Amino acid sequence: MAKRPTVSSITSGHASITALNANFTALKEGFDNTLSRDGSSPNTMSADLDLNGNDITNVATITNASGVDVVAAAAASATAAAASQTAAASSATAASSSQTAAASSATGAASSATGAASSATSAATSLDTFDDRFLGAKSSNPTVDNDGDALATGALYFNTSDNNMRVWNGSAWQAVGPTSTEQTNINTVAGIAANVTTVAGIDSAVTTTAQSVAILNSLNAMFTAAENIAVTVVNDGGQDKFAFNGVTAPAITLVKGFTYTFDVSAGTVSGHPLGFKDSGGSAYTTGVTVNGTAGSSGANVVIAVPTTGTMPARYYCTTHGNAMGNTIATQTNDIATVADSTTINNINTVVNNLSTISTKATLDDATALAIALGG
Repeated sequence: MAKRPTVSSITSGHASITALNANFTALKEGFDNTLSRDGSSPNTMSADLDLNGNDITNVATITNASGVDVVAAAAASATAAAASQTAAASSATAASSSQTAAASSATGAASSATGAASSATSAATSLDTFDDRFLGAKSSNPTVDNDGDALATGALYFNTSDNNMRVWNGSAWQAVGPTSTEQTNINTVAGIAANVTTVAGIDSAVTTTAQSVAILNSLNAMFTAAENIAVTVVNDGGQDKFAFNGVTAPAITLVKGFTYTFDVSAGTVSGHPLGFKDSGGSAYTTGVTVNGTAGSSGANVVIAVPTTGTMPARYYCTTHGNAMGNTIATQTNDIATVADSTTINNINTVVNNLSTISTKATLDDATALAIALGG
C-alpha cells in the first residue's frame, strides 16, 4: 500500500512554485511507496496482488505480528485436515467393513443356531427311534412301546422272568433264545451227550419200550376210568400256551364216564386258570372241580366227563382266552362201559349168585339160572 503524501496549498508567487515542487516531491515519494503490479522498481509485487479478485498469489511467506509464517501454518493445517479427512474416510471404510463383518457373523451365528437346532431335533428323533426299538427290561410282554404307541415290528425287550430276549414279529412276542429253564435242560443234555448217543443206537428198543409204557398207561386209565395230566405253560412263537404232559396245546379226546385230573401246580401256570367250554362257546362247569390256585402247590382241575348230555368241547385260559388251548372231542369206550360202577355192581351180583349156586347143587338148572340172573 502507498504512504499518503502530504501536499501544500498552492499560492501565488515564488512560494507557489516552492509549494508545487514540494507537492511533486511528496507525490513522488507516495508513488515510490506504492506497490508496482507491473514489476517496476522499487516496490514490485511481481503481479502477485490481484486487485480485481482481492487475492494474493505466489506468496512464499506471510508472517503475522508474532512472527509466525501463516502461509506455512495454513499449509500444515490443510495437510493435517486432509490427513484427518483421509483417516476419517479410512475409519469410515473400516467401520463399514466391521459392520459388514458383524452382519456376516450374525448371519453365521444364526445359521449355526439353526444347524444346532436341527442337530438337536435329529438327535431327539434318533433317540426316540432307538427307544421305540429297544424297550429295556420288563417282567412281562408289553402291549405298547415306551411312549405308549403301537409296537414296531422288530422291537426288542429283555424278559426278566425267564432271562430271555424277545422280539415283536408284528403280531406276537417271540423268544430270541432259550429260556433259563430250557438252557438248563440243554446244558443237562450236553452233559450226557455220550449217553444220548448210546440211546440213539438202540432207538428201536427205546421206542418199543416207550410205546409199551404208553399202552400200559392207557390201559390203566381205561380200567380205573381216571387219568392224571401234568399241565405247564410254554411260549410258542411268542404266544403262551398250555402243554399237557409236555405236548404243546394238543387237541385232546376225553372218554365219556372217565374222570381227568389236570395238575396245574407248576409255577409256569400261575396267572393262567384252566377252564372248559361247550360247543356253543359257553363256560362248561358240569362235573368240573377247581382245587387251589393255578401255579400253587397241590392245585388241580378235575373234570368228570358225563356219559350223556352236553360235553366239553374246548379247554382254554379263563384270563387269556382260547389261544392258549385247543379243542376237545369225546368218545365212548367199551372198556369204560365194562368198568362203569353199575356194570361192575351187576357183575358182582352175578358172581355172588354163582357162589350161591355152587352151594345149592341139588337145584335144577332152571332154578340155578334164575338165581344166577338175580331171581
